[in-house]
Amino acid sequence: MGKHTLTIEYDYDFKLIGISSHEKDYRICWALNNILGLELVKNEPLEIKSKKQNTPSFFSLFSFENTDEFMEYFVISNFSENKLFASKANTLFGKSETESQSTEIGILIPEQKQMNYFFVIRGEITKKDLKEMIRKIKALDFILTSVLIDVAELKSKKNLIF
Repeated sequence: MGKHTLTIEYDYDFKLIGISSHEKDYRICWALNNILGLELVKNEPLEIKSKKQNTPSFFSLFSFENTDEFMEYFVISNFSENKLFASKANTLFGKSETESQSTEIGILIPEQKQMNYFFVIRGEITKKDLKEMIRKIKALDFILTSVLIDVAELKSKKNLIF
C-alpha cells in the first residue's frame, strides 16, 4: 500500500504591522482602541509548542471583530509570557544553558526580534488606510517604531495562523 502525504496550504491573507515599544500589552491595546476606534479585548494566550520544546510557549493575544465591516484585528506579543520565568535561570557563572534555549523558544517570529508586538489585520483595507493607521500608531509617545511587514518573507509565518 502506498504512502500518502497530506499537505496543508495556509491562508496568509492579512496585513501585519510590527510594533516596537517597551510598554505592556494592555497599554498598547488601550492606545490602539483610542486612536483607531477599536475594542480590543484580552483572549486566552496563544499556545505554541514545537517538536524541540519540552513546554509550550504562551503569547498574549488581544482581538476585536468588526462584523459590520468584515474586519478582524489582533494584537499578539512577540515574546512569550513564560520567557520571564526563563530569564531568572541565571547561575553563578552566567546564564544557564536551559535559559538560552527557553529564550529562543519564547519568540513568536524570531526573524523580527526587534518587534515587541504584532498588529494583525484580516479583511479588506486600502493602502491609504493602512498607511494612515501606521502613521497614527507611530505618533503615540511610547511607540518606538511601527512598520508594515511582508508576511510572505517570514520563515515562521505559520505561527501567525490562529
